[in-house]
Amino acid sequence: MEWLVDLVPILIIAGFAYGAFGQIKQSIAVAKSVPWDSTNDKRIIVGSHLFTLSYAGFVVALIVNLAVYNYSFPQPASTANAASLTAFYCLLMMFVAELGIMPKRQGPKELPSFKLNSLRFKP
Repeated sequence: MEWLVDLVPILIIAGFAYGAFGQIKQSIAVAKSVPWDSTNDKRIIVGSHLFTLSYAGFVVALIVNLAVYNYSFPQPASTANAASLTAFYCLLMMFVAELGIMPKRQGPKELPSFKLNSLRFKP
């Protein structure tokens, strides 16, 4: 069962790393598709890049934290604390980028209406 204790953090970090690569791909797509015409467009691009940078920093901080946990390199008391604090700051930057910098997403004004009679099974 000890192998499970070592495997679970690696799987979690792999999931976050996969998400980080997806976020990098999305940030590149946003930078290519959004023009620099208005302030909202600039906020979208800057917020997307800041979110991507902080997400990648969070993944790196998790990797360092895992390396410290597994005794991969010497551990002064401040190393684990610094890695955890860096992960927290990256999460904080992600929230600031998503909620503070990026403009609110404009969704559809009205939800489409469905006819319930057309969805019922007719024998």
